[in-house]
Amino acid sequence: MSSKQILVVTGDITHCEKLKQNLEAGGYAVDIAYQGDEAIDILKRKWVDLIITSITLQGVMNGIHFLQEIKKDKELQNIPVIVQTSKVNMEKSVKELVVNLFITKPYDMGDLIKKIKEILPD
Repeated sequence: MSSKQILVVTGDITHCEKLKQNLEAGGYAVDIAYQGDEAIDILKRKWVDLIITSITLQGVMNGIHFLQEIKKDKELQNIPVIVQTSKVNMEKSVKELVVNLFITKPYDMGDLIKKIKEILPD
């Protein structure tokens, strides 16, 4: 059985690396991007099973714009998305976008892995 492919998109390099290590330890294959346009390029080149993104990204494309781009693309719009944010009220701002789960930072890595397993069953 091949491992599920996850794309992590966040402007926080330290958090991104930590998340990548934890996900790989959980058996997932992980790509990372720090900018929305970089993430779109990855998504056009390879399939992913899940996207974990932040609203705050590096570069000109923020997380909301990134989510809007995913929603517009028929090949990408059905990929499950988890949004990690430190802003409690952000869920209301992007509820019409392609988001399966909001998780508020800081969060327990075990809880995130559990949610991922619910979204991506074996």
